Amino acid sequence: MRLTRRGYAVCAVAGLAVVLSVVFGPRALNAVVLPAVVALAAAVLQVRRADAPRVERSLPNDDFPDTTGTVTLSLDVDRSYPATVRDTLPYGVEGDAESETLVGGDPVSYEVTYRTRGEHELGPVSVVATDVLGLAERELVAPGTDSVLVFPPVRRLSTGARHDLWSLYDAAVSPRREEFDRLREYVRGDSLRDVHWKSSAKREDLIVKEFVAETDASSVHVSAGGARQAADRMAEAAATLCLTFVTSGIPVTLSTPSGVVESAAGDDRPLLEHLARADGGAVPDESADIVVTASQAATRVRFGDREAAFEDLVERGRRGDRSAGTDAGTPRDAGEVVA
Repeated sequence: MRLTRRGYAVCAVAGLAVVLSVVFGPRALNAVVLPAVVALAAAVLQVRRADAPRVERSLPNDDFPDTTGTVTLSLDVDRSYPATVRDTLPYGVEGDAESETLVGGDPVSYEVTYRTRGEHELGPVSVVATDVLGLAERELVAPGTDSVLVFPPVRRLSTGARHDLWSLYDAAVSPRREEFDRLREYVRGDSLRDVHWKSSAKREDLIVKEFVAETDASSVHVSAGGARQAADRMAEAAATLCLTFVTSGIPVTLSTPSGVVESAAGDDRPLLEHLARADGGAVPDESADIVVTASQAATRVRFGDREAAFEDLVERGRRGDRSAGTDAGTPRDAGEVVA
């Protein structure tokens, strides 16, 4: 616990009053010194009784770099007190996390912006408690942290690159479509030619026909690795390639030095969560359908009998196209993949 500048100023005034009382009589002592002493004693007592608050932190959703969200802190204590509250932000998350508030009153909110890929830990909260007059203060730490995930940026592949990748998949899938399997609800990426219009009219919702070849289609295997200093490059390339397939209705199996993850058609969340945490290292499976190798100089992608720089596969001047979990490049309809 310590005095604030205002507290020291009160002490100085009280000291001056003592000097004046010696010169002009004790009336100055009664008029100034006693109120100052009472105020300082009350300030010290109030600050001493302040306890570290119990913190409940409400976080924005996991998202992509350059996304802005709101963090809300609920500070619960038995006795309210004014304070300066500062949340601890990690490297990779930016924001003004300091505010003056009444601890035990309304929640405190501040804006953060995600900057770099990874799992980032917010907290603990630092609280500088003060008295109502601002004469004394005491620093407290409210334990407790929470984590957010920042996904790797997702680029938009060029039209030619998407065509080459889908051709790679087409070669591994049977073109047979005449064997009907079942009807199901329409999902994003389904081809309109597969809509069963009679059933759709009855249910007032789009219903599509599913064929055996679509149901039994195997996943694309992507394997990524590289220098540890280039882990962000690796994650960006792998995310771009994987989501190109997943958002077009093709399941993906991804292996990185951090493990293996499988993602069903249309479900990109497992891929993004894995790549948010993935570290660099050797490529786990050189025989995969698509192999990504990242270095500090460049990122290379090998598929089929072709190898190219990742930058040559994406549209120029467009970074971070993916910011809300959709549209990693406009894919063709899933039905067209197996036609």
